[in-house]
Amino acid sequence: MTQPPDSPHQWWQPHQPNSGPLPQQQYPQPTTQPQPTGTGFGGSFSSEYGGFGAFDDSSPAKRGKSRKPWLIGAAVLVVLAGGGAAAWFSGMFTGDVLDQESLHEGVATVLQDSYGEHDVSNVNCPADQKIAAGHTFSCTVDISGESKTVNIRILNSEPEYEVGAPH
Repeated sequence: MTQPPDSPHQWWQPHQPNSGPLPQQQYPQPTTQPQPTGTGFGGSFSSEYGGFGAFDDSSPAKRGKSRKPWLIGAAVLVVLAGGGAAAWFSGMFTGDVLDQESLHEGVATVLQDSYGEHDVSNVNCPADQKIAAGHTFSCTVDISGESKTVNIRILNSEPEYEVGAPH
């Protein structure tokens, strides 16, 4: 153990039984060191300390935050909004509808196979017909050069439909 400065050589005396209280000794007050300056946590310390704990103005708390996450987030938001708008305007959220081309081919095939009409052309059905059991609509067709109307009724959600006789 080291002795404090300016103290007698034997500053520590072992306690002897029944010898009374220990003598009181005065120890010199330690000199105070300069205290760090700053504002608490994350503050800077005076340059006299240096090394660990000495912060300069380029500390992470003082530097500007990166804008990269905000830019990436904004780009993702724009892409998602654009995709949602495109899907909305293309009719994806209006429910299931019949495919126009498949419907025209199906009507022509039924008229040829079931009704014996061999000269069927220009099948024209209204667009965006919903697939719901019981829904009906009319299509126009040219049979042997004469314009006719056929009624279509949706039977189920498969979608299966019934083609009426041309009139």
